[in-house]
Amino acid sequence: MSPKKTNTVKQSDIKDDKGDKNAAISLSPKRRKTSPPSLITPSKGREEQHIGGSNVSRRQLKIETDGAVSDDSDSMENHDVKSPTRRIFGRDTEIASVQSNTRQVYNLVKQLTGSIGGNGHGGAIYGELTTGSMQKMVDLMKIHTNLGPDSRFIDVGSGLGKPNLHVSQDPGVEFSYGIEMEHVRWMLGMSNLKVVLDEAYKQEMEGTVSGNDKIGHRCIFQHGDITEANYFDPFTHVYMFDIGFPPKLFKQLGEMFNRSQSEYLICYHGPKLMVDRYGFNVELIIQAPTSMHGSSEGHMGYIYRRKGKTSKIGHGLDLLDGVPCDKLFTKAWKSCKQNIGKHLESVQVQVTQSLNSKRPTRKRKAVIKV
Repeated sequence: MSPKKTNTVKQSDIKDDKGDKNAAISLSPKRRKTSPPSLITPSKGREEQHIGGSNVSRRQLKIETDGAVSDDSDSMENHDVKSPTRRIFGRDTEIASVQSNTRQVYNLVKQLTGSIGGNGHGGAIYGELTTGSMQKMVDLMKIHTNLGPDSRFIDVGSGLGKPNLHVSQDPGVEFSYGIEMEHVRWMLGMSNLKVVLDEAYKQEMEGTVSGNDKIGHRCIFQHGDITEANYFDPFTHVYMFDIGFPPKLFKQLGEMFNRSQSEYLICYHGPKLMVDRYGFNVELIIQAPTSMHGSSEGHMGYIYRRKGKTSKIGHGLDLLDGVPCDKLFTKAWKSCKQNIGKHLESVQVQVTQSLNSKRPTRKRKAVIKV
């Protein structure tokens, strides 16, 4: 009985497509190429359902160079976003185009407080978007909410102030206001603002810089509690990095927004929470993924528009140039309306007074021996 023959394959018998006998065999599967993240909007007639893990159909958003928006994702020609680049955590990230004056501001802030910042203790949560992610949100606001030189922008929980400083450059809003409860972080924000205004004043005096190279100055920060206001007026855009906000605050902010004239809401929670649970009278326009500084963490950014009719002008509001304004914001808006020299002087006074203020003293209680 003859032994069974076994089929063996010699290395020399293996050829590649070109007939090369010495071609190596790759036993590992081919890595799947990852496509850059695309901006998404909810499908027509269906509510966005990101929260809760359920999936909905998505469509890619194409931003044309002329500002038009279409759903054609086959051609990437004329796209105003640069090609993706590989980041430290292995994700492909689109790089948004950042104006010259905006880059100058970020460089000034980085020299003073670092790229990430600090002193996040005492707040609900601490985090900052990357420059590219913030630019992406700003670009979407410019396209979908008419964010421009006539807009008035508030950041609830402004921290070190980067979103406010950003929109004061691009697109150069009329009034960029941030409110922060934590005193140390407010002081860091004011210190950042002072450095930026110093440079803006220098440019103004030299008179050699113009256009997108010139740093804008219509920005201010206030140490306070947003719930002390009754309305969001005069702001057209209400922005908040609301990760970690307590439910009670959401309820208060929702009621405050609904009775205000403010048209747009920009935050980081979906409709299931903002509309269904907290009662914001808004509808979703668009959403986009964002990245955080120094972390692989990311959050979906949501842009909403007021739904239905605008609320009636509230009682007890001040009028500045015919625009209703809650009393909590009046002084800050008047400061931003000043020229760069007077506005810088006002900021310097606030920073100096805060730095020279005495720490509260503690009194020791007498110990009673029994």
